[in-house]
Amino acid sequence: MKDRAEREVERRAEDVTSRAVNSILDEMEDAVVCVATDPECISEAEENGDPVVITDEEGEVVEVRDGDEPGEAAAAVEAAGVDAEVAESASARPGEGAWANYDFVPGNQILFATNFENETIGRFPQQMEFVGGMMQLVEWEGHTLLESTNLESHIRIPLSEPLPERFTIEFDAYISARRLGMNIGVLLSPTSNPRDFRRDEQSHFVLGRSESGIGGPNESFRGVTGYHDELTPIRIAVDGTYGTMYVNEQRVANMPVLQIERNDFIEMVIGGRSESPAYISNIRVAGGGTQLYDRLMADGRVSTQGIYFATGSATIRPESTGTLTEIGRMLAQNADLRLRIEGHTDDVGDPESNRALSDRRATAVMMYLVNEHSIDASRLEAVGMGEDAPVANNDTEEGRQNNRRVELVRL
Repeated sequence: MKDRAEREVERRAEDVTSRAVNSILDEMEDAVVCVATDPECISEAEENGDPVVITDEEGEVVEVRDGDEPGEAAAAVEAAGVDAEVAESASARPGEGAWANYDFVPGNQILFATNFENETIGRFPQQMEFVGGMMQLVEWEGHTLLESTNLESHIRIPLSEPLPERFTIEFDAYISARRLGMNIGVLLSPTSNPRDFRRDEQSHFVLGRSESGIGGPNESFRGVTGYHDELTPIRIAVDGTYGTMYVNEQRVANMPVLQIERNDFIEMVIGGRSESPAYISNIRVAGGGTQLYDRLMADGRVSTQGIYFATGSATIRPESTGTLTEIGRMLAQNADLRLRIEGHTDDVGDPESNRALSDRRATAVMMYLVNEHSIDASRLEAVGMGEDAPVANNDTEEGRQNNRRVELVRL
């Protein structure tokens, strides 16, 4: 067994190591450095119970994995001062822990998207329609949020086309856990009663102080989880009349008999109070479509919007679990299927940097399928397209999000 000094000399002699890598190695005595495109290195380290520092081809850290001591990786990246997104990957990866059974897959065509970027603080956002109440944009910990200080705050979100048979809705939300009577409701048909929309004869999704779930005409309210006193990701999936709702990584409710008006808008009621505001942000509505395999067989390629990466990085975020699992199962069930994985970006930033980032991201997806779903690497190839093949206009947020995608191409 080599002593620590000898291992350190060998590691630091590697051209791929960076200052961040060396800082982590100072904290993790037995860590092994592997390039993301070397699955044998990663697998051998994990089989030996060693922590793994995974880098891209340029030596930048993209992920740190625990060995036999849980929590060691998270502590090491924090002590080394590594980017927070990389630190998150040390403890949360797709398909592991709380994300193991996460099956949400977002739609592939963006119908509406906003993170309120470039909007004026203190005003109501231009992309939405004000219906009533008291709302304004505020800044909080680097985020821009829509704040409601009225229980009857009510907005309409216009869509680029009517809701299709399958669609998804995503947003971040905050409701104070200290006050009763506060709700955030997503309504799939207009309401005349924003103060108590749950009594209207329509289907709705609701977040409440003590429970969250789905309701509908002549149906009792269904909710199985409390709501946390923090900004929390909310995800909704509708397939025909079947609705599913997720809070964080947990599926909180199903309803098979939704009654929906498929309009070119959705409405939200954001029930806040002046002393305890409610907040929403990062809203995205997307059309679904047929299953990945059916679309791939029909068109030869399919675009996915459900593979998420840390900002400016090839680190795959854990909420990508549903989409990655669907791709992995599709490949496992169709042994003759071969795929090219294409990474695409919008046109924000330097074109060459965008191409390099998209290539690293495509490679990260390929290696995840190889390592986590045991797909033979000879069936896959990865390529970064950068901003060269847009499918929408980059002048709008919806267009940019449609362009930021991973595409699967049948070979």
